[in-house]
Amino acid sequence: MRFPPNNLGSKVVIQKIRSKRHYSELKKNIRQNLIQKRKLFHLRSTESANDLARNLIKFFNSNKFQIINKNIAIYWPIGSEIDSKPTIAALIDFGAIISLASTENDDIKYRMWSPETKICINKLGISINTEEVKNPDIIICPLIGFDKNLNRLGRGGGYYDRSLYKYKNIIKIGLGYSIQKIKMVPIEEHDIYMDAIITEKAIFDKKIGSY
Repeated sequence: MRFPPNNLGSKVVIQKIRSKRHYSELKKNIRQNLIQKRKLFHLRSTESANDLARNLIKFFNSNKFQIINKNIAIYWPIGSEIDSKPTIAALIDFGAIISLASTENDDIKYRMWSPETKICINKLGISINTEEVKNPDIIICPLIGFDKNLNRLGRGGGYYDRSLYKYKNIIKIGLGYSIQKIKMVPIEEHDIYMDAIITEKAIFDKKIGSY
């Protein structure tokens, strides 16, 4: 009878470590290129945020999803992230309740927001001191890149990944510019794909495809 070599387990572990490093390095390079690309596009983009807000409402209408009195957790824009403020305004007009992603102690919590809420900028995003929303109905998050399979590439800190995994049974939507779409996002076990990704030009919907 032949037995596997004694160091087979070590070889498997080493291979997994190398594979993880490869994906991490690949993601890092893609992320750096996309951030620069997004920054340049952001500087000359004027109507994109308004066009995206209209497409998000179109997505809800196409799926016959009523957002009246639904709590929608969304991000406050930082740097070259596509401006979410027109989207927030549109959601409020259609009767949604807004909570913002507040980054606290290396974690994301969703907290109630109103126009009077004080927003504090920190190195990871923003923080606000209002009532926490334990179970939002929808989470809308920013992204660095995405692909046709609705895989999302984030900033690399894992904050949204952990949050999206925690709420993996609710609707998850990514917002970004059309130029952030790439052929394939390298994915790992902890990555969570979106139910939809909305850009200023198109809607990528898990159920009915892109339009």
